[in-house]
Amino acid sequence: MQVTEQQVNEQIEQCITLARQFYNRRFVVPQLHWFHRGTNAGYAKLQSNEIYLNHVLFEQHPKYYMSDVIPHEIAHLICFTLFGRVKPHGKEWQSIMRQIYQLSPTTKHHLPCEHLRRVRQIDYMCQCGIVPLSMIRHNRVRKGLQSYRCKVCGETLSQNGLQEG
Repeated sequence: MQVTEQQVNEQIEQCITLARQFYNRRFVVPQLHWFHRGTNAGYAKLQSNEIYLNHVLFEQHPKYYMSDVIPHEIAHLICFTLFGRVKPHGKEWQSIMRQIYQLSPTTKHHLPCEHLRRVRQIDYMCQCGIVPLSMIRHNRVRKGLQSYRCKVCGETLSQNGLQEG
């Protein structure tokens, strides 16, 4: 199934139209952007009213994107417009998925991603054990711009297990 960008934009508009009809209020059609790395199917930038879709996964699974991913991301924007900052996949978002789009409110896709480029991670240590950090976070630590703490024990993470400073 070949899907054009125009069809994607039409699906976005259709999702917005369904929300307008359901809530009887105006919602702005978001701007569409594409990204080419990682395993996320997509994400929504709430304040700027934008959705980002993984072009690599979209090309391989356009039908799934049209039926599930686009409504999923639009539901985040609708939820933010109606309720402000709430849990990303909380009851408000789940309600939008069920009531407006008649979809099961799933939080993760099950598309094959083994072939996609993954973010490289570097192992850091705390008293709990090994904690992987993304390359971006590792570089921030290396440059002295940021330090990170373990979510469990609260200890500052270090690359070699030795506390710095």
